[in-house]
Amino acid sequence: MSIVRCGVHREVCLSHTPGDFGRPQGRLREDPTGRHVLPLALRPCSGSSALVRAGRGAAQTRPVRRPIACYRMVLVTERVHPRSLNFYNQRRLVTLRDVHGYSWETIAGMVWNLQKERPTWKTCAETYERFNKCKGRRQYNYKNCGRRPTLTKELQKWVIKRLLALRRKCICTSTMLQRELAQEKAVTVEASTIRRVLAAHGYKWLRRSQKPKYSAEVRAERKAFAEYILSLSAEDLRDQLALAMDGVVLSVPPTDTVARENFCRSGETHIWRKPSERECPEIDGADHYSKQVPLSRAVPLWGGVSEGGFAEVLWHPEKKLKAEEWAEAVRGGALKTAILKLNPPRRRGPWRVLCDNETFLRAPVSRTAYERVGVELWSPRLPPKSPDLNPVERFWSWLRRQLRAKDLADLAAKRPPVTKAGFKLRVRSLIRTQKAQRVAANCAKGWRKVAQEVVRRKGAASRG
Repeated sequence: MSIVRCGVHREVCLSHTPGDFGRPQGRLREDPTGRHVLPLALRPCSGSSALVRAGRGAAQTRPVRRPIACYRMVLVTERVHPRSLNFYNQRRLVTLRDVHGYSWETIAGMVWNLQKERPTWKTCAETYERFNKCKGRRQYNYKNCGRRPTLTKELQKWVIKRLLALRRKCICTSTMLQRELAQEKAVTVEASTIRRVLAAHGYKWLRRSQKPKYSAEVRAERKAFAEYILSLSAEDLRDQLALAMDGVVLSVPPTDTVARENFCRSGETHIWRKPSERECPEIDGADHYSKQVPLSRAVPLWGGVSEGGFAEVLWHPEKKLKAEEWAEAVRGGALKTAILKLNPPRRRGPWRVLCDNETFLRAPVSRTAYERVGVELWSPRLPPKSPDLNPVERFWSWLRRQLRAKDLADLAAKRPPVTKAGFKLRVRSLIRTQKAQRVAANCAKGWRKVAQEVVRRKGAASRG
């Protein structure tokens, strides 16, 4: 950015008759180099000589006849681009074009810019088109370029408040906030300014939270359940929670090559890429029906966690269990064996088991089987649609990630997909590792932290 004063401050003395003060009788003078001086504004002053300053020429003083009135040019200061032309070269450019009819290429070799270089012919043409003959120069708006000033603290608070109100009703973007600010506060800023304000207050453009929204009754029930957990000490909680149990349906990768790649990529939600690579086939891959697994590829499993680790309870062929099948498995000792594997504080029972509210788990035939093996269901009941309050759900998430990583490794190594029997063997070997047992124990130990978060959020969904 340059500040140009060259050729602007001029003092021109004109002779007048005593009786005709307002009308100049003299003509505009020229300096020794022949450069014309075009006045911008005149105001009366006193003096005995004419001082002419124009363009790049030095100030010249010539003795003249003592004037009756003297007029002085005002000082014009303007911010312009460093490669633009000063006032003298602008007027010289116009003269060379209008009077002599030179081409733009020829004129570009006859004038100079502020960096003392020859300008381009496009710069000369643009300067000529925007030259104001009334003002004798081209008027720039270079001072308006660059970033707009930031919003005041009051306006920033208003933007944040408006964001919190609009994002509940619709998809609130920076452009929407820009429009709201212009309509409500009559303040016009760029959308990038809005984004900088939001970033300065810790807001980022991320995926919307996928946590469910609960009604007031369910939130009260969730809060009461979490408060009951917090009312127990760590020792009492370990003594009373023998097993947090639930079922999961794992999926075997498909045998088709393209379907297998889509299946393995379905868990990837973010990737570093350019905006133009959105439709790039090389990074495509998603399965919108990954949860709709046919029975031939489904591997249902029931298991549970405690502070002692993870234990499998039952592998079954169908996706859903019936009350008779579950009761038979409990009477056969599947549930008791799983509890004893985790080394509970009570070796002879009774053991309290946390589970969800599926019908077959609380059927009369199932309750009879529980009493026979010394198992009691956790009371109070787990609130509906509350997987975050069941520690085993966090272990299932970890298990799915590990299996997906192994599937991706097989795909990258171009190994054939595993069969259903091989997939079961892979799951068994994975859940019996020390790392899996440590993860399961940490999930059970973190139950109190989840309960604290639910209470703090007044029954809303937790991050877990």
